[in-house]
Amino acid sequence: MVDLASFCRFSFNRPIFSTITRPETYNINLCVLRMSKDAVLRQELDDLSDIVYDLIRDIRDPEKDNTLEELDVVYQSGVQVEPWGEGKFHISIEFTPTVPHCSLATLIGLCLRVKLENNLPQHYKLDITVKEGTHSTGPEINKQINDKERIAAAMENPDLRAVVKRCVQDPE
Repeated sequence: MVDLASFCRFSFNRPIFSTITRPETYNINLCVLRMSKDAVLRQELDDLSDIVYDLIRDIRDPEKDNTLEELDVVYQSGVQVEPWGEGKFHISIEFTPTVPHCSLATLIGLCLRVKLENNLPQHYKLDITVKEGTHSTGPEINKQINDKERIAAAMENPDLRAVVKRCVQDPE
């Protein structure tokens, strides 16, 4: 949390109060207005982050009957949302496979992508990554699950499409 006095000193490069010890109303109002806009944007980003997490937390694991949240594969702190141009957002999702040699990590990444692409408006850039150091082939998986052509090719496979559909299906 940024305190008002520090923010104003940083923004205007001078203290809020003059040497006469009366508040400089103009500067304080500008500072409050600027902080309010920043606070509103931060709240919107936090709200979108919560929405994204709510969408992915109930995705089922391809092998087990548990959700990715229950298995600690996805977690709130692994979802980051930042502004990306005018009215657009950059969504970053980090997930942790259950074991370092998980053969289904790519499929889990595909499920995350499909669930979000089917439920979010088109005004975002999505990056999905395996948490660094948690999988033996993490960089290769990251490349696969962020490549649009590979995603499209994978979703053309009817068997794979059926597995993804089963995993991302909303809980009843």
